[in-house]
Amino acid sequence: MLIAARKAGLPIPDGEVAGEEPDFRFQTSASALGIEVSEVMRPASSNHGILPAEAEAFHQSIMRKAQEIFEKTNSVPTLVNVYFSNPRGQKQNKQQLINQLVEAVQQHRHRANPAVVLKGAELPSEFDHILITDESSEWWCGEAGGIHLSEIYPELAAKIAAKNPLVPRYRANLPAGAKLWLLLFSRVTVARSVPIPAGIEKWTFPFDCDRVFWFACLENRVVEFQRQ
Repeated sequence: MLIAARKAGLPIPDGEVAGEEPDFRFQTSASALGIEVSEVMRPASSNHGILPAEAEAFHQSIMRKAQEIFEKTNSVPTLVNVYFSNPRGQKQNKQQLINQLVEAVQQHRHRANPAVVLKGAELPSEFDHILITDESSEWWCGEAGGIHLSEIYPELAAKIAAKNPLVPRYRANLPAGAKLWLLLFSRVTVARSVPIPAGIEKWTFPFDCDRVFWFACLENRVVEFQRQ
C-alpha cells in the first residue's frame, strides 16, 4: 500500500525501512520521517450490523470448504461462482450453507455444458445466484453492498482518533525532530472499498501526527486532510 500510494502521488522518499510503531521509517541526509499505516473499511452500519469484511471472509471460507467436499467424490472439472443472500444481520449456520451449496452443485453439475445458472426453486434458500461451469479453478463468491456518505466521515475520524494516543510512542521511536505521518488506505474489493467523496478537501479532523493522508485504491488517488 505504501508503494502504491507513492506511485499515486504521496510525497514520500524512497528507502523505507519496515518496522513497528511506526510501520515505516525513512532517513535522508536532511531529515527523518516515520509513517504509520492503517486501513479504512466499510463499517458494520453499512451492512445491517455485520462488518462487510467479516461477511466476505465468512463466505470465502464456505466456498473453500464446499469445493473441498465436492472434489472428494467428483473428479469432473467444476467451477462455481456464488452470490449469497443478505442475511440482514441475522446469524447464519455455516455448515448448513456448505451443505446446501455442495448438494446444489452435485445435483446440477451434469447440466453445465459448458455452464448453468440455477434459478427459482433450484436455488437454495440463502443464495441469490449460483453459476456452475465445466472449468477447473478455485470456487469464488462475489459481494454486494455500498456505503453512505454519512458513514465515511465517522469511519475516518475513528481511525485517526485511535492513532492519536499512540503518537508519543511513535515519536519516541524516531530521531529527535523527525516528522510523523499517518497514511490511511482503503482497498478495491466491494467489502473493503470506501470511495473518496466530492468535497473532501473541506473536511477537517483533530490529529496529533504532522500530516494525515488517505489513499483510495479504487480511485488510485491520495488526499491530504486538514487539521481541525
